[in-house]
Amino acid sequence: MNITFRQLSVFVSIARHGSMTAAADALFMTKGAISQTLAELENQLGVRLFDRLHARLFINHEGQKLLPVADELLSRMQGVERLFGDDHEDTRLRVGCTRTIGSYFMPDMFLDFDRKNGWLPQSVIANTQEICGMLNRFEIDIALLEGLPTDSRLVSETWMEDEMVVVAGKNHPLAKEKDVTLEKLSRERWLLREEGSSSRAFFENQLALNFDHPLQTLSLNASDTILSCVYHNLGITFISSRMLKQPLYAGHFVRVQTGKRFLRKFVLCYHPDKFMSPTLEKWIGFCRAWDKDITG
Repeated sequence: MNITFRQLSVFVSIARHGSMTAAADALFMTKGAISQTLAELENQLGVRLFDRLHARLFINHEGQKLLPVADELLSRMQGVERLFGDDHEDTRLRVGCTRTIGSYFMPDMFLDFDRKNGWLPQSVIANTQEICGMLNRFEIDIALLEGLPTDSRLVSETWMEDEMVVVAGKNHPLAKEKDVTLEKLSRERWLLREEGSSSRAFFENQLALNFDHPLQTLSLNASDTILSCVYHNLGITFISSRMLKQPLYAGHFVRVQTGKRFLRKFVLCYHPDKFMSPTLEKWIGFCRAWDKDITG
């Protein structure tokens, strides 16, 4: 058996992109070359690695067994190339994060990381469900999530604490009230993130469970759009307190006083079979230290 890194690269690219056409574009190869290389790999292994359905390829059980091994071998080879290249440090790192972290934490993190290391990882921002899918397909190396992953097989560790707060526009009737009751909150229109997001799940599990009335809700997948609607008094929302500290929003919104605190945990998350390269370990160490830096 003579498996090549080219074959493994093609296999991993198809697994990540779901089609030969997309894999060919990513690797700057023709679709015919991709198809031939995959066929050679499958013939050597004596198994099919993907189930075919029209133009899409879906990784099967045999492919799932190979994926973490192929990902590790490619990572190690890239490390060898970097070791003897002009730039001895491997800077290829793919970080996924949920939308609140990506919009309101990641810019400060990137600024600090760039100052200390002189390079930045690639980043992908999506909701928790989408990010977990990317981890399972090895499309990203690690993720920063607002809560536990939707897939219990993924490895996670608590990273930092965040507080969620009820927010209204500065001219909203609730803005001037103190100790607003849950009964009153349950009668408001809520502007919330979409289902599948950690923020929505936290709202439903921590706040909405205490409401007695059917909720009026409007789901939106962008926090900026939600806050714009809140600014125009179209409803109230439940967001990270850190968002209120952004200069763009200062003075336009008010934290509604409920007499309660709603704390949640941010987590670092990765696939249990993910190879811990020195670059990945450096990012994890940076994240742990960064939490300590901002919390004192």
